[in-house]
Amino acid sequence: MGKSANYVISGVWKDSNDNIMYVMLHTVNDGDSWNMGEKISVDSTIALLKRGNVIRTIVWNYPNWTIKSKLTYVQSFGKEYLRSEANATPKDNLDNLISMKG
Repeated sequence: MGKSANYVISGVWKDSNDNIMYVMLHTVNDGDSWNMGEKISVDSTIALLKRGNVIRTIVWNYPNWTIKSKLTYVQSFGKEYLRSEANATPKDNLDNLISMKG
């Protein structure tokens, strides 16, 4: 059975300016199940995208998690940022994922 992404993101850590600094990244297995996540930097996540990996967000839709938006990255003012695909569903955008602490 295939998989719809190499990795999924379930939550984000933001700095005091509301910029996403880290993500909770999970490796996806065949059949679209995933492993426990790990906190990694946005720069490391962008490096995974540059190597051709597919990364998507996941959201909690009781009683299950659902794989949603595909991620890309953009460059602005000399810095690279993660970006969710543009769609009409704000719930699955990076900025609206679970806000992690610590």
